[in-house]
Amino acid sequence: MNPSQAILDWTTGESEYPVTLLRSMLNLYSPSGSENQIASFLDSELRRNGLETKMDPAGNVIGEIGTGRPRILLCGHMDTIPGLLPVKVENDRVYGRGAVDAKSSLASMIVACLQAIGTEEASFHATLVGVVEEETSTKGIQQVMSDHQPYDLGVFGEPSGSRNVTIGYKGHLRARLTCSTKGGHSASPWISRNSFDEAINLWKKLESSCFTNDEASKFNALTGSVTKMTAGDDTNTIPSSAQLEVDVRIPPSLTLEAVEQKIVNVCKGVQENTHGELVVSASFGNRCPAFLGNNDSTIVRAFRMAIRETTGQQATLVKKTGTSDMNLLAEKYNIPMVAYGPGNSALDHTDNEHVSIPEYLESIRVTTMAIRNMARLYMNSSFETATPLQHRV
Repeated sequence: MNPSQAILDWTTGESEYPVTLLRSMLNLYSPSGSENQIASFLDSELRRNGLETKMDPAGNVIGEIGTGRPRILLCGHMDTIPGLLPVKVENDRVYGRGAVDAKSSLASMIVACLQAIGTEEASFHATLVGVVEEETSTKGIQQVMSDHQPYDLGVFGEPSGSRNVTIGYKGHLRARLTCSTKGGHSASPWISRNSFDEAINLWKKLESSCFTNDEASKFNALTGSVTKMTAGDDTNTIPSSAQLEVDVRIPPSLTLEAVEQKIVNVCKGVQENTHGELVVSASFGNRCPAFLGNNDSTIVRAFRMAIRETTGQQATLVKKTGTSDMNLLAEKYNIPMVAYGPGNSALDHTDNEHVSIPEYLESIRVTTMAIRNMARLYMNSSFETATPLQHRV
C-alpha cells in the first residue's frame, strides 16, 4: 500500500496536507494521561497512508513501513502539558498547545517518512512511534524500551529549530530533602531550631558546594532549583519538619550516583554541625542519566547533509540543558540518535506556543532528505548490529 495522494501531491506543492495534519493534531487536546483521542486519530491516519499499525499496552501508537535496513526509529510524543489553547493560523504561524512541544515535530516526521518511502529512492524500514506521558511518567518510552526492537538509528521529535540538530541532553534527578527538629511553641522560638530556617540554610549550603553553576557552558554545569517547599501545619507552632523538592540537572561528566552522593554528603555535614538538634534526610526519584552523542555519527552526518542540501546553510549542533525520552532510550540502546524538529523551545509550555509554517515545512524537507541520507550511508558503510544494552553506567 502506498502513501495517500495528499502526501504525494504535497511533494509537488499541490496539497496543504502537512498543515492540515498539524491542525488536526492540535485540535485534539491531549494532556498527559489523556492521549486516547489523538492516538486513535494517528492510528487511523497512519493506516490510511500505508503503515501497519498497532497500539501497545502503554497506549503508544506504532506504525511500521518499509523493508530491510537501516531500521530507523522515529519517535515523538503525543502528550502535552495541561492548559488548553485556541488553535488558529495567523501570519504564517500555527498556534495551539503542542505546536512546539512537540506535535509539529511528530507531524513533520510522519510526512517526511511517507515522502521518503514514496520516492522509492531509498530502502529502509521505519518505525513511527507516538508515545504517551513524555511530560510526566515516561511510561510510553519505557514500553518502547521493554519491547527490545533492534533499531539501527533513532530520531526523536523535539524542537531544535529546522537548521539545528540536538545531540545532547542533560540528565535529571529529583531530590527530596527533609529537615526535622523537635519543634515547639512559636512564642518561644529560642527553645527549638525551626525546620523552615534549617531547610533554607541547607539549600544555601547545597548552592555553594554543589550547584555553583560556574561553568562557561551551562550544559556542562551541575545545576539545581528548589521547585517546592513545605513546612508546618499550624500558625502558632514552630514547624518540626520542612521539605524541599529540588530539580537537579546533570552534565554528561557526572553519574547519577556521584551527584546523589554529593547531596548526601552535604546533608550529613549540615546535620553533624547541629549536635543532634537537626536530622536531615535525602531521597531521590525520576533518575535519568545525561546523553551526549557522537557529533560525527551516521545520523548526525545524515542531518548535516540534509540541512545543507535543503537550506544551503551549515547545521548547528545543539546541546540542551533539558531532558528528553532520548536520554532514557540511550540507557538500553547503543545506537546513533539525535533530536530534531521545528520550533523555538523557548515557547515550550507557554501561552504563546506557536510554530512558523515555513519552518515546519522546511523541517519536513530536511527530515525527508535525512532519511534518504541515512539509507544511502547505511548502504555504503558497515553498520554494527544494533542490540539493546543490558547494563549501562
